[in-house]
Amino acid sequence: MEITHETAEITARLHQLVLLQGGRYRTRVDEAVWNRQPALMEVPVDGSEQRTLPSGSLLVLPWDAADPAWLEQWLAGWARRFGALPRHIVLITSVGHVSERWLRAVSERHDTQIAAVEVSTGDLVGPRSLVEPLSVLLDDEAAATLDTVNPLAHIDGVEADPRDPAVFAERLRRAAPRAGWSRGIFGANVLIFMLMQLADGWPLFARFSYDTVISFGANTRGLTLGAGELWRLVSATFLHADLMHLGMNMWALHSLGPAVERLVGARAFVAIYAASALGGSIASLGFTLRDNPNWPTVGASGAIFGLMGALLGFALARRGTVPPDLYRSLLRSSLFFIALNTVIGFSLPFIDNAAHLGGLAAGVVGGALLSRDLPPAPQPPWWRVAGAIVMLGASLIVALRLV
Repeated sequence: MEITHETAEITARLHQLVLLQGGRYRTRVDEAVWNRQPALMEVPVDGSEQRTLPSGSLLVLPWDAADPAWLEQWLAGWARRFGALPRHIVLITSVGHVSERWLRAVSERHDTQIAAVEVSTGDLVGPRSLVEPLSVLLDDEAAATLDTVNPLAHIDGVEADPRDPAVFAERLRRAAPRAGWSRGIFGANVLIFMLMQLADGWPLFARFSYDTVISFGANTRGLTLGAGELWRLVSATFLHADLMHLGMNMWALHSLGPAVERLVGARAFVAIYAASALGGSIASLGFTLRDNPNWPTVGASGAIFGLMGALLGFALARRGTVPPDLYRSLLRSSLFFIALNTVIGFSLPFIDNAAHLGGLAAGVVGGALLSRDLPPAPQPPWWRVAGAIVMLGASLIVALRLV
């Protein structure tokens, strides 16, 4: 049975409502599909909200099957498997009107209390003891409070307060345990550096020759704009002038990349990294290379600054969902790294400060636009992510036209 995004979102809110009242999961929850599967929860006797759900066992059942007979068959199967149905069941559905008479008849046949939340209309059907507290789901102010509850604190034996930094760190690890894109970009930079070494006769501790960096795709105003070789905007961000240049950037990528990838997700990470890299290359064309059309610039520094900016943008956009201690630490670290590297950049004549600041600006905007609540919280719909990426791309195109 396919569960719609809307049904899954209301299911998530109901889980959060129960957890907010001190409830716990009684069945094992699969974190990957936790808001699309039935979950048996336990509501404590003493709740922390005025409008509490009845205490005892509660089955949260997302149900988008059109045939009502299927529900009765499913309930009968549950009763056979576990001996009896929970005393309270909340049916969450988006398939249309649920008859109150039918719902009451099913409840009597199975000796349980069933309420239904109709996602499409917002109607609540069922006994008052369930319907009144469920109305919290339709309260926008209450929903904002529920969104700060971290279901992971109650899943698979992770026993901790949702605001605990350890739980937040566990969510990061589970969201992207391998951070594959960060490692892939790291490997690509190292591989290209080795190919440049081979082409230039292995000048391991010296700078590459002008001809080598140009042939591998360095960014120059004369070639990128003058000859229309726009691919250099990308290729230059995978090239490095020497071993120290590569080492510094790869150390920063290794430190920042996995954290950003886990915070925003793999697709958003790729979009932010690409936008930051392009933003740095475009800014370099507009400022550093304006009076030196044949001078080449290379390096992943613009993208690295973009990752720093993404951390800052995420922290600013998601203040309410990051544990306070971690939020302050994230904000301080981002500002410190940005300030330190900016000071170093303006102190040394051979550093492309324009690329750094261009990548930083793209990263801050991208980190804010593509920020999200971490799984297993409901994720932003695809169109929001796509819209943010289109907005970033359009801004880069306008910036390129202006240089």
